[in-house]
Amino acid sequence: MKNTLALTLAAVLALGVSITTSSAQDAGKVNFEKQVLPVLKESCFKCHQKEHEEDGKIKKPKGKLRLDGAAVIMKGGSEYPDENVVAGKPDASWLVKTMELPDSDDLAMPPEGKGDRVTPENIALIKKWITEGADFGGWKGEE
Repeated sequence: MKNTLALTLAAVLALGVSITTSSAQDAGKVNFEKQVLPVLKESCFKCHQKEHEEDGKIKKPKGKLRLDGAAVIMKGGSEYPDENVVAGKPDASWLVKTMELPDSDDLAMPPEGKGDRVTPENIALIKKWITEGADFGGWKGEE
């Protein structure tokens, strides 16, 4: 009886340690919807969202690149399709490459007058998210 109780207690403790460790690791992961999406909304959505009407004019996404949905983020635009975000490889991801370019570069995003440049801290956050596998969690966004 004592052995069974001891084994049960050991199993429960081991499970508890496993759950705690897993939760601690998850807590360190970047949450796309809470951390990355607000950066994209602030700096990118003005030019890279679903076609819509604004001030009586139809606005289409620049370069056919949309950043307002998980599937379209991964798809990319007319340039560098399927390379906008390369899961696990931030240095191969054009989303990061264009954010890191100097203001004087024609490909720098967002371009002058179109939004605030992404801060180095937020670029590091986006890189971390991509390195972790570019997980959108439950967020789907626009289709």
